[in-house]
Amino acid sequence: MNHITSREYKLILNASRFQDRAAASEAFQDLAGFLAGQLNARIKRQNSEEKRETFYLDTGDFRLRAAGYNLRVRYEENEDDFKLTLKYRSADLILTEDASVETADDRRASMKFEEDLLPPFRSVFSRSSSIRYKILPDLDTIGTASAVFPALRSLGIDDAAPLKKVNGFTAAEVFRKLCKINMKPAAQIKLGLSFWYADQLKHWPLIAECAFDFEWDAQSERFDLSLVRQANELFRLMQKQHGWFDPSATTKTRYAYEALRS
Repeated sequence: MNHITSREYKLILNASRFQDRAAASEAFQDLAGFLAGQLNARIKRQNSEEKRETFYLDTGDFRLRAAGYNLRVRYEENEDDFKLTLKYRSADLILTEDASVETADDRRASMKFEEDLLPPFRSVFSRSSSIRYKILPDLDTIGTASAVFPALRSLGIDDAAPLKKVNGFTAAEVFRKLCKINMKPAAQIKLGLSFWYADQLKHWPLIAECAFDFEWDAQSERFDLSLVRQANELFRLMQKQHGWFDPSATTKTRYAYEALRS
């Protein structure tokens, strides 16, 4: 996969507004509908939630992160399985195009090459592959992880190097499908909210994130330019909602790596 096939816009929200997750999510959905209306679009409301447990694996000195990779484990309650993902992420498109994330069994893997848009309008590119397991394989060393993702062997890390849960932290995560935005004459944009909690799915979340995305047209192998323009404008409008948007907050991955270290 040598072409970017999806685009995702990410905003970190003011987590303190979501102590009552259901009520605040409904209010944010109202805001999304109002902003979509400014672009002559309408939303189709959703309110389903998925519960997850998410953590990252790395060496003690974070060699994977230093090389631009992260290895994420996510247990998804709805699917009752583990989703194991290796991702390379960089602001450099050329490096990301060249990055290897191949798996030992690409027939089972889900591959992705995407562009993330971060405020104010900054691109970060990522290439990833994911495999699902009912029982998580042994991942206690670089060597055992390389048996799943052979690309890790190219990093020059000793196979015996132990892998540990980053900062011993597992996020109790809730993903909420918020709405679909029908952009005419373009296609739909899918918008959702993600919340990370320390352990219990109550009180204030550690992180609240809004993300919306769309895929390219696989038949034409192009993005709908009308959709790109409208999504860009929605992103700009959302950043102006200062009561909701928190420009100083950290991202989820950065929180896992940095927020719990002295």
